[in-house]
Amino acid sequence: MSRGHQLAPRNGHTLKVLIVARISGCQNQKEMSLDDQADHAKEEIAELYDGPCEYHVIATKGKGERLDRPELQQVEDRLNRSVDDVLVMEDVGRLVRGTAAVEIWGIAVDHGIRCIAPNDGCDTADPTWEEDLISACKDHVSHCAHTSRRIKHKQMNRFKRNGGATPLPTYGYHKPKGAKYYSDWQKVEAATLHLKAGLDVLKRTRNWTAVAEYFNGNSIPTGPYCRKEVWDGAMVKRLYHNPTLRGTPQRGARHSIKHNKSGRRISEVNPEGPRYRDEPHLAHFEGDDAVELDAILKDVDDGNKRLGRGRTETLERNIGGGKRSRFPGRCAVCWYCGRTMVWGGNGIRTNLMCNGSRQYKCWNSVGFDGMLATERIVAAIKAELERLEGATEQFSDMVHAALIDTSNDEQERRLLEADEMKWRVESDNIAAAIRQTGPHAMLNDLLRDLDEQKRLLDARRRALDRNSQRQLQLPLSAVELSEQFDLAAKDLANDSYDFADIMRSLVTGLHVYLVRLVDGGSLVPRAKVTLCLGGFLPDMSKAPGMQEYLTRELTIDLFEEPTRERIREQVVEQITARAKQREIAIELGTHQATIQRALRLDRLMRDRGLTSPYELVTEPPTQADNRKMKRHRHLRYRFEPKKGYEPPLL
Repeated sequence: MSRGHQLAPRNGHTLKVLIVARISGCQNQKEMSLDDQADHAKEEIAELYDGPCEYHVIATKGKGERLDRPELQQVEDRLNRSVDDVLVMEDVGRLVRGTAAVEIWGIAVDHGIRCIAPNDGCDTADPTWEEDLISACKDHVSHCAHTSRRIKHKQMNRFKRNGGATPLPTYGYHKPKGAKYYSDWQKVEAATLHLKAGLDVLKRTRNWTAVAEYFNGNSIPTGPYCRKEVWDGAMVKRLYHNPTLRGTPQRGARHSIKHNKSGRRISEVNPEGPRYRDEPHLAHFEGDDAVELDAILKDVDDGNKRLGRGRTETLERNIGGGKRSRFPGRCAVCWYCGRTMVWGGNGIRTNLMCNGSRQYKCWNSVGFDGMLATERIVAAIKAELERLEGATEQFSDMVHAALIDTSNDEQERRLLEADEMKWRVESDNIAAAIRQTGPHAMLNDLLRDLDEQKRLLDARRRALDRNSQRQLQLPLSAVELSEQFDLAAKDLANDSYDFADIMRSLVTGLHVYLVRLVDGGSLVPRAKVTLCLGGFLPDMSKAPGMQEYLTRELTIDLFEEPTRERIREQVVEQITARAKQREIAIELGTHQATIQRALRLDRLMRDRGLTSPYELVTEPPTQADNRKMKRHRHLRYRFEPKKGYEPPLL
């Protein structure tokens, strides 16, 4: 710093000094350090100027690499307005760590403001100030990078050597006071039961929020250091993905990279992958339970890959994922465009309508009563189960055949052996390539992929061995199947989430389309429903031919029939018996005009050679036919079925 250049106020009487002080806010830093920095700056000014001074101090707490700190903008604003005569900081790193300091000092010089950093020996009064400043910035950046690498290496080394550098414990673990290593941690035995019960809920619902509701319903605490007192889906997902539950705590799954525009450190997945330790005393899931945990997590994650926010239109939400919904939510699909039917149709909370219609991509804006649909589908399921009871002998024969049949296991074992052989060949090829050419980044990536494949293959083999030793849990008769359904749905309201989970396992297809009476009138919804009567029992899918045997396709009306259709057959029967219309109206408790409409409807149906008075609606109605349906006449409307969707045959 140049001592030969004395300071002089531009206003002729008072020197205006801008002081910048900063601490990072780390655990061992105290705010008193900010006062020390300000006092140091005032001492430096006192050596250069002995007149009156007016000080303006900008003292903040924040990371020096951050370029989006508001105090930096305050400094630049004061420099651009030429408010001060001199800018002082203990060292350049107190302003910012990086070459952005050169730009800020350049602004000051352009406005005739002197900048001083005594600890770095930088002063704009020196002709070499710019190169001195760049050299100081290099030292500060190098110091940060070196310190970061040193700390990361030290923490990872402690983790690998003796299980040190442990994090805060999550639910299910106790970290005694003074514990430094994973070997000092203790597993909470009572938590194992709840964790396994939560996994069963996840297996049944494929929904993290459902597990959170189970935890909250059983008053399970969120963890000793958690800031939230109530579980949510994201918290539960993080908990079950924690490898410590399998007795293999990890470190290094993520690392931070610098975003140069803002100076922020952003966390991202570490491409080199984490390091693991074996701590079997911490495992809540061991052996087959750990294999099942991995399989369920992979299944749920694969099903939710396309459901993240910010996805393109080609990856629209459909069945599965998202928050929990009552049946038939997340199950009913518009037959015309293939999009999900959602609750709140046309402003009525209990109705469902096509989500594509809301987006002006489908003309089907007719809603239907969700509770009515549920009641009728449940009635249809019970009716089909009753019919199935008449074929008890055939059902029992199929169950007994499934209990002694091992062809499925043998086929799966052959496929597994073929995949294992393929893995060994690929491993040998990569090993040969490494021996010939030496290590290479691409070969290392392939080795990591092979390690993951090996882990999955081992999990498949353990699951296959476990299944081969386990007896299938199947109802021995159709009567027992019906009883198990009644037991599963017992005490569950039709609008509950648990009942919805059962129904979605039974209803594998629910396509809603519109029909209309041949004599005109409103468009009304009808559904093509595909049922798998044993879907609520997991082992049913493992019995050969059973799933196909229990599959039914039904047509169910999701509306209340108008009077003329409801009484049509009775009216025709009595007219054939030569009864008078007025007498029929009195007997049926209706008007003679309604009797005439019923006869006209029957005549139109027979003239067209139909067995039902309803006709399928395949195009949006004209304004003359239906004035209420207007979405397809909006300027924004463009019929766009879901990509790749083809309506099933009715």
